[in-house]
Amino acid sequence: MWRVMVIDDEVRQCKGLKNILLREFQGDMEVWDFTMAAEALAFVHSNEVDIIITDICMPEMDGLQFMEEAAKENPGIKVILLTGYAEFEYARKALTLGALDYLLKPLNPDRMRAVLEKAFQEISEERLLASQKEEMRKQLDITLPIYMEQQLNQWVYGRLSAADRKEIEKIIPCGKPGNVVITRLKGFQEWGNTVEKEEMEETKYRIKWWVKELLQLNYHSLSFFSHVLPDTMVTVVTLKRAGSDAAALLERGNPADSFPVFSGGGYKQKQILMCLGKTADNLFLQIEECYRSAVNVMDYHFYFPEVAVLSAKTILSNSPAEFGIGLAEEEALKDAVKNTDYGEACCLTDRIIQRCLDGGYPEPDKFRSGLQSLFRHISLFFQMEDAFEQFWQQEGGEENIGAFKNKLYALLELLVKKTEEKKQDRNSGFAERFRSYLEQHYSEDIPLEDIAAAFALTPTYFSNLVKEITGDSFSRNLIEVRMKKARAMLQETDFRIYEIARKTGYEDVKYFNRVFKKENGITPMQFREEIIKIRRGTHE
Repeated sequence: MWRVMVIDDEVRQCKGLKNILLREFQGDMEVWDFTMAAEALAFVHSNEVDIIITDICMPEMDGLQFMEEAAKENPGIKVILLTGYAEFEYARKALTLGALDYLLKPLNPDRMRAVLEKAFQEISEERLLASQKEEMRKQLDITLPIYMEQQLNQWVYGRLSAADRKEIEKIIPCGKPGNVVITRLKGFQEWGNTVEKEEMEETKYRIKWWVKELLQLNYHSLSFFSHVLPDTMVTVVTLKRAGSDAAALLERGNPADSFPVFSGGGYKQKQILMCLGKTADNLFLQIEECYRSAVNVMDYHFYFPEVAVLSAKTILSNSPAEFGIGLAEEEALKDAVKNTDYGEACCLTDRIIQRCLDGGYPEPDKFRSGLQSLFRHISLFFQMEDAFEQFWQQEGGEENIGAFKNKLYALLELLVKKTEEKKQDRNSGFAERFRSYLEQHYSEDIPLEDIAAAFALTPTYFSNLVKEITGDSFSRNLIEVRMKKARAMLQETDFRIYEIARKTGYEDVKYFNRVFKKENGITPMQFREEIIKIRRGTHE
C-alpha cells in the first residue's frame, strides 16, 4: 500500500484531493492530509511516507523549503508540487531541485494518475535496486563476475555511489563514445528456472560471447543480464573504430542465424531481438540516457514483430511528439457500430490506425492506450462499459500491432453483436406497442405529432423507426388497420356506410369510399354486396 501525504493550507482543497486519491486508488493507498506545514513535517520525521503532494505557496514555508526539510530524513521520498498558472515557471524550476513533478490547478484526473504512476514506478525500481544491492552486500562470498553484474545493473540506473562509479570507470573509461545494446531472449528466464545453476551460468557466458563476436571488430563490449527486465541482456559498447554503425553491423551479422547452438541441451532460441540505444559522445557520463533509450526502442518491437534489430537512430527519430484520435473518427466509428456494420467498423479502425502511423510511430503505450480509450468511449456511448471492461481484462495477445488489431476487431464484433441484440429487442417491443396503439385509436384523428409524443419520440425519429421496423410509413400502417376494421364491419354488422366511415376515423364518407376503393379495388357497397352473394351461395 502506498503512503501519501497531502499538504495544502486551504482546507477544502486539501480534503478534496485526499478524497480523490482514495477514490482513484481504492485499497492501494493510505492518505494523510495536513493544512499546516510544520505538523506535516513532524509527521514525516516520525512516519514512513512514500509520496508528498504539497502546495507551492503556503504561509509558513513554501513547497521547496518543505521538500528540502523532508528529504533530510528521507532522501528517497517523492515530492509532487501543486501549483497554479501564476507559479508555473517556479514549479518547473523546482524539478531541477529534486521535485518529481508538478500538478496544475485545477487538477486534471488523467494527469494526476500519470504523475502518481510515475512516482509508483520510480519507487518500485528504487526499492528493487536497493533490495538487490542489500542482498549483494550480504553475500560476501560471491564471485567477482556476479558482483560486477550487480554493480553494472545499478550503474545503468544511476544508483551507484561515487566510489562504486570509480570502480566501473576502470572498466568503461570516461570520455569514450558508445551506446547500449539490449538483447531480448524470449523465454530465457522461464527456461532458466528449469535447469541447474551451472548450466544457466554456462549458457549466459556463451550468449555474452556471441554478442562480443558480433561486435568485436569495431567495438569493445561488456555484457550482463538485467535484474529488472526479464529475458534481457544488456551490453555496454564503446567505439573501437571511427565511422562504425552498430545497427548496420548487427543487421549484416544476422543475429538470430548466428545464435549459438548448444550441444546436449541449453536454451533453445525462440525469438531474438537486439535494440540499440542512442549513441553518446561520453558513454560513461550518459549511461542512464543511453540505457533508457535502448529500453524505449525495445517497446517499438510492437510495430515490427518480425525485425531482429531495432535502432534508436531510426525508430526514436521517427516518433511523433503528439498523438491523438479525432472526434470525427470517433463519430464515424460510432455510426458503424450503430448501423451494426462490422465490416465498415473494421475498415474505419484500420484507417484510424494507418492515419496515426502516417506521421511516424507513436510511443506504443500511448498508441495502445489511445485506441483503448477510443473503444471505451464508444462502449460508454452504447452503455456497454461493463462488457468492454470484462473483454479488455481478458488475457490476450497484445505483443504486436497485428495481435492488437485482432483484439480490436474482436471487441468490435462484440459491440456490433450486442447492438444488434439491443436493436432487435427494441424493435420487437416497439412494433408490438405501435400495433396495439393503432388497434386502440384507429377511429380517432391521430396526428403524427400526437402519436410520436405518446411514444416519447420526435416525429422525425418516430417516422423513421416505424419505416425501419414495419417497412411502411405511419400513414400506410394506419390505413391498413382502418381498412381491416372497415371490411370486418361490412361483413359482420348492418352499420350504414357513413357509420362505418366514422367508426374507422373518416368523417367524410366520400373520402372513405375513395380510400376503400383504392385499397380494395371495389367500393364499400360493392364489397358488402359480394359478401351477401357469397353467403347466399349465388354468383352474378
